[in-house]
Amino acid sequence: MKNLRIIVATTFRDFKGTENDELQREFLKSLSYQTYRNFEIVVTLFGEKNVKSEVEKFELDSYFYNSMICENYRYSLTEVVLNAIRHASSRYDSYLICWTTCDVIYDRNFFETIVKHYEDNYIGTSHPHIIFSSIEEFRNKSPNRKLGLLSGFDVIFFDKKFIENPKVRLSIEKYVFYDWGVFEHFLISLNELSNSVKMVNIYEESKVYKVENNRELTNESNQFLVNSHRRNSKVFINFLEEMNISKEYFDLVYCHLKFTIPSKKYIHYLRFSRDIVAYIRRRTLRIIASKIPKNIKSIIKRRIKK
Repeated sequence: MKNLRIIVATTFRDFKGTENDELQREFLKSLSYQTYRNFEIVVTLFGEKNVKSEVEKFELDSYFYNSMICENYRYSLTEVVLNAIRHASSRYDSYLICWTTCDVIYDRNFFETIVKHYEDNYIGTSHPHIIFSSIEEFRNKSPNRKLGLLSGFDVIFFDKKFIENPKVRLSIEKYVFYDWGVFEHFLISLNELSNSVKMVNIYEESKVYKVENNRELTNESNQFLVNSHRRNSKVFINFLEEMNISKEYFDLVYCHLKFTIPSKKYIHYLRFSRDIVAYIRRRTLRIIASKIPKNIKSIIKRRIKK
């Protein structure tokens, strides 16, 4: 479907001469190498420096939106997605939003594979990501971290029909996420608000590579990440409870299993069978724990503390 316009929705950190600059340039380079060319990048800026000039060096079809948020926060991934939706809905009859962080690198056929499996009411990803601890490690293709399903989702894509479902659109506008954490769980759980959704994981056909950021350079302390995750978890719980959706969506393996694998399905599940079995055990224990009366739980906790 060559007329499907892909809108890459993202934000960047400052370009200020650190190794994280190289990571963001690798992301842009992977976009420029895509075999499917009907795409553009919609960048939301929260005051970051030197982004526009750097992005424009890659001669991508790009658009920039400046957003203001409360002074207590650095950025909002909700705003990143909403800006892309507003941008696309006012321009195109057929489009797909690809929300992504800027610390990932795509295979050359990534967009081509997305389009290959496209159907109306479509949401997808490529997960898990192959994780590297540095740019050098990525360039040498020598990841040190074991591949597993407990890594986050840094890329999620969804089409016009899915995003224009009133329940989905209103939920994105209502439940606002700031800074780091949980947002990808929320995006995936939105499938529960729409009927006949096609959910696809293209991992076996096209990979996403993630290079870990140097948190010291980005000035993101562990306390910042913990506070951000805690705050966004509350927003997510409110959404799940109000919509009567399972809290299993907090579990990354559960999120992974919501997607179908269109190619090499059995090999894929065998490859990650250890994580899947561990998830089944966790879920079984959660179910058992939910059946235990609260007073019995209190007694057990007191005895464990002793």
